[in-house]
Formats: sequence, C-alpha cells, structure tokens
Amino acid sequence: MKKRLNIFCVLMLLLMATMVVMTFVTGADAFQEGWEKGREADPANTWAHLLEFFAEMFAIVAALVSFLSFIRFILNVNRNKVFVWENVNLLRLTACGLMILAVVAAGDELYTGCGLVEVYDHFFDAFIFGVFNLIISEVFAIGLKLQEEQDLTI
Repeated sequence: MKKRLNIFCVLMLLLMATMVVMTFVTGADAFQEGWEKGREADPANTWAHLLEFFAEMFAIVAALVSFLSFIRFILNVNRNKVFVWENVNLLRLTACGLMILAVVAAGDELYTGCGLVEVYDHFFDAFIFGVFNLIISEVFAIGLKLQEEQDLTI
C-alpha cells in the first residue's frame, strides 16, 4: 500500500513540477516583453509596473512554497508519518500557495489585457488543484480528530 502511495505522490509531484515549469516557460516571453516595455515606459506609469512586478514575485514565492511543502509531505509519507497534523498543515500550505499563485497570476493577466478564456486556460487547473489539496487536508484533519477521540475512548 505504501508503494502505491509513493508512486501516486511522485506522479503528483511530477505533474506539479511540470505545471510550475510550464508556467515559467510560457511566461518567459511575456516577461521579456514587459522588461522591454518597462525600459521604454514613462516615469508616471512606473509605479503600476513596479506593483505588477511585486505581484508576480509574490506569485513565484507562493509557487515555490507550495512546491516545497508538497515535497515535505511526500518525505513524511516515505517516513511512515502519514496521518499526522504536520501533513495537514503541509497540505493546507500547498493548497494556499497554489490558489494564491492562480489568483495573483490570473489577476495580472486580466490587468495586462488577456481575455477571460485565456486566463481560464492558464490558471484554472492550478486553482482546482489547490482546492483539491484543501479537501484532502480537511479529510486528513477529520481522520486525525476521529483517531484522537477513539484513543480517548475506553
């Protein structure tokens, strides 16, 4: 059973890494275009570009935190620490990071003039994956609460 769980966790990690890498790869051209526009921009519009830059950096940090939290979750599973409160917190952190990434990046894309369909295509899957992680973390939390209640029962 642990072997199957490890395989699924590695598969999920690969899919998550692919999603993050593809987000950066598809955003590289937009970053370069924005960099060129930023050099040619007038100083009155610089604050908007600076705010946009910090929002994008915040999304990158959220993605990295989410990715590292999921790696720590997989390591806990490999150490036979499956149903522990630390995993609940790690899954919640993974979910929050992915949802923040999706919302901030989608807002940035909408701000720069992308259509709603393009934003949906690029970021909705990350948001759904975040919500799924929240659901799984709550299932873990309910299971841990039931286990604690059972341990207290004579």
